[in-house]
Order: sequence, then C-alpha cells, then structure tokens
Amino acid sequence: MAHTALVWVQHLLGSGHLRRALSLAEALAASGLGTTVATGGPPMPWPAPPGVDIVQLPAARAADDRFASLVDDSGHPPGDEFWRARAGMLRDLVERRRPAVLVTEMYPFGRRAFRHEVMALLDHAAAVSRPLVVSSVRDVLVDKVRADRWQEMRDIAVRRFELVLVHGDERLFPFARTFPHAAAIAERTVHTGFVLGAMPRPAAEARGCVVVSAGGGAVGRGLIEAALAARPLTALADRPWLLVAGANLPQADWDALATALPAGVSLVRHRHDLPDLIAAAEVSISQAGYNTVAEGLAGGARMVLVPFDAAGQDEQRLRASRLAELGLAEMLTTDRLAPETLAAAIDRTAEKPRPDASAFRFDGAGRSAAAILARLRHHAT
Repeated sequence: MAHTALVWVQHLLGSGHLRRALSLAEALAASGLGTTVATGGPPMPWPAPPGVDIVQLPAARAADDRFASLVDDSGHPPGDEFWRARAGMLRDLVERRRPAVLVTEMYPFGRRAFRHEVMALLDHAAAVSRPLVVSSVRDVLVDKVRADRWQEMRDIAVRRFELVLVHGDERLFPFARTFPHAAAIAERTVHTGFVLGAMPRPAAEARGCVVVSAGGGAVGRGLIEAALAARPLTALADRPWLLVAGANLPQADWDALATALPAGVSLVRHRHDLPDLIAAAEVSISQAGYNTVAEGLAGGARMVLVPFDAAGQDEQRLRASRLAELGLAEMLTTDRLAPETLAAAIDRTAEKPRPDASAFRFDGAGRSAAAILARLRHHAT
C-alpha cells in the first residue's frame, strides 16, 4: 500500500498559509505520496494542484485584522456544532487515508486557537496509523507578550513533532531570530528555503509599469489608496500602473476604488501571473507577506514594502526590516505612510539596481518533500 500524507492548514485573513501548504502538498504528491489537504479557512479560489485532494472543512476566519476572534462563513462565532463537524471530518480522514505523514501548517508555532482540534487530530492519528508528525512553519513568527506561550510551543514541538520545516533561508532569517527556544529543537529543524509555486519569469507586458498588490486583499484598501495618492508625485506618474486588489477585498472597498481610477491606472482583483508581473515591474509596491516577499526576491524585483502591522502583528515588519537592512528592499512603516513619503520611497527604489538574491534558496517545496521522505524512512524502521 502506497504511503499517504495529510496536510492540515488554517488561513485566517490572507491566503499565504494556504498557498504555501498547497505548494508543499504538490511536492509531496510528486514524490509519490498520496496527499490530501484539509483546509479550514475560506474556500480557495484556485484549482487543486496535480495529485492533491482537497477537503474543505467548515470554514473559520478572523473576524477582523486584530485576530482577536473567529467567525464562520455566516459571520457568526463558531459554536459547538461547528467544531464537532470539523473534528468528525478530520477523524474520518485519518481513518480512511491512514496517513504515514501528518503535516500541520504553523502549529504549534501559531494557530493556538485551534489547539484542541489539532491535538485531537494528532492523538487520533497516533492511534490509527502512527504517522511521522511534521510542522510546516514560515520564516518569521509573530512576537508573543507572554513567555509561557514560547515555552508551550517548545514543549509541544519536543513531545509531538519529529520534524520542523522552517520555510526560509537561514542566511536571511534564522528561526532562532524569532523563536527563542530554537536550540531545543535544533536536531529536528530543517531550513528548507522559500516555498514558491514556481520561479517567477518576468512578464514583458509589465516592463516599465508600477505594480501595486495587496495580497489577499482583506486589509489592502489603505495601501492601494496611498499608492494612488502618491502616483502624481512620483517620477513614474506617466507609466502604466496596475493595482491588484486581492480576492478578499470587500466589495464596498472595490467599488470605491473602481469609481475613482485616473487614466493610466488599471484595477483587477487577481492575476494568476502576479509574481511574473512583479518581477518585470519598474517598481513593486506591496505589503510584506511571505509569498510576496519570496516571489519578489526570486524575481529580482525592486520592492517598496509597507508591512501590515495592526494589533501587534510584527511578522511583516520584521521581514521587511531585514530586507531593508540588506539593501534588498525599501521599507515604509504604516505610521509614516503618506503620499509624499511613499512617492519618495518609490523614486528611490526606481533608481536602484535590481537586487541580487541569488545566494538564497527558493526550492523549499522540493527540499521539504525530500526531508519528509528521508525522515519517513527512519520513522518506519
């Protein structure tokens, strides 16, 4: 019987976690593992990767950009029936697929609100198929005010996880930089390099353009409005500008932006080739989410990064700050975001040579799959 893998992923606001999990799942499937992704966020707008089955759990998302509470797809707080339905689907998946590999995306280094669900999943899988348990985690963690939260992550990782895949390049951002107990799990940690769906190929249509992208779009209106206000103040005001608002931009925000577009500016919700557009653009203006930064670095993009930092979310700020420190991007924090400051950052960026990120690894999906298969052989003996 062929080995199977089960990937649990929960995205709350943007789509970055889901995209990374799908890239990893595709690599696992290509390596010969029958792979299923159980996703608990809003339904994804893309087709499933080749060889990957998608199981949609009852969807939960963040109520707002503070991440303080969850809501279901009707906008109400999830009740007991909601959680029972999700738990039942996960138990059924384990019993039917009997996974040899179980991957949790972010947990235990995030997604604490789902800890009861994930721990029940781990317990049930241990009883049914004794899988290799793997944590798939991005390069940068959000800071925790309470020290016991860090200790809790460490203890769960030590007790329950055999492999921790950190999807970043250690030369750029070692895990220890944002996880204070990294030494305790060093022997089971692998820095895989960045996980990309594909390496960007600069798109000819975007040469000379300015591309403004808002990630998933749920909190992107402010960035797009700031870029529109900055445009006439820049040396690139006569170039074509493309605004990519994101699938999750609220309809009211979309309507407000669409009715006030100046000549020379295009607005779309989604471009499947966005990484290729960013790679070719004269300047890319975006937040500093994992996927946008990884794709921008891989494509040699000139980037102005305005990191999302609401409610103490410092992950994007830390990532953008490190790139700025290395001269790989320009950073502008939201407290300094104004038409004049953004225009100045755009002009400075346009005058710089394209950054060289060739020293970093961008083959994280394949390296993750290889690490899992290597550990699985040891796990099975």
